[in-house]
Amino acid sequence: MGKTVAQLLSEIESSELTEWLAFDQIEPFGDPRADLRMGLVCSTVANHSLSPPKKPHRPSDYMLFSPERQDKPVLLQDPKAQSDLIRQALFGVKPS
Repeated sequence: MGKTVAQLLSEIESSELTEWLAFDQIEPFGDPRADLRMGLVCSTVANHSLSPPKKPHRPSDYMLFSPERQDKPVLLQDPKAQSDLIRQALFGVKPS
């Protein structure tokens, strides 16, 4: 579990915390970086499968929260239609 800002400031100086924040802007670490690494693995596997894709997959294609993705959420009125849309987007399962 992460620490709160107050807990961090009780252990390190404000200037050190500021340096870490600046470093994260230059060389990100944590979950976003882990998502990028996993996106690289997924896109590599997809691009070098037995049936190459017509359009190469990018790491951001496999990242839910990527700076490259500018998708707007699709919210449908019908809950079943929303569920079917999510299932199709994630697993390629067509509605029955």
